[in-house]
Amino acid sequence: MTIEVIQYNFEEHPEQFSTYFTKVMKLVIISKLNCLETNRLSVKYFQALVSRIDGCDFHSVKYGKPMLFTSFLGYEFNYHTVHVSLKTVDSYAIEISIESIIQEFVKIFDELSSDTREIKWNVAHSPDTTQKLAPLSSPTEEQPIEEEDTKSSKTVSSSEDSEEVKTIFHLLDAFIGSLYILMNLSSRDESSLYGKNVEIKDVSLTRRILNIEILVNGDTIILDCNSKSRKRVFVSLDNDAKIGETIKNLMLQNNAI
Repeated sequence: MTIEVIQYNFEEHPEQFSTYFTKVMKLVIISKLNCLETNRLSVKYFQALVSRIDGCDFHSVKYGKPMLFTSFLGYEFNYHTVHVSLKTVDSYAIEISIESIIQEFVKIFDELSSDTREIKWNVAHSPDTTQKLAPLSSPTEEQPIEEEDTKSSKTVSSSEDSEEVKTIFHLLDAFIGSLYILMNLSSRDESSLYGKNVEIKDVSLTRRILNIEILVNGDTIILDCNSKSRKRVFVSLDNDAKIGETIKNLMLQNNAI
């Protein structure tokens, strides 16, 4: 196991702090993005999400059931590839802990997060530049292909698909913005995440719903983002401080979703 802890101080260039934070969070989300390969609707929307991230593709991994994970700029991620924890330690200063059983991936993540290239997502591509479609794994008695339910199996136009995927990215942008606010909020505020370890543990797509699992000082919080629902964001698991509810409210209030 390799662990590297790095501090970045933007006191002399505070305007770059938000940009850097956003890039790291996008990279973490991309590295954790996954879905079950045996569910047709999940695969469909996973492929649609991946196709709108520049430099992103997907690959198959078996964890009991076959799953799809992302490869970004040629680097293949999965559950165990890299774990990243962030903590604000001072005004415009952030500490990043990178952990991996693969030593090379600690270096890779640090380099990807530190270079000057912007991570572009929610980018529409022409049909000839979209990624290949992943074949569904062959069904077995242990791993049947999950069909859509009656409601979700109705025909949906490509334009409707596109709008739903765009909404998911808007929700992700709102999520990152909300974390940035809370991680830089005065520690005297009970909702503050200042000085706390924040880790995105899992970002999984189940049909049209994107589930985000967060660890805050070891406490698990789970948000569900649903582009088809009027409420858009739901909290399915929260901690005693109700951080999940705070994140959800910030996402909805500050971003007019």
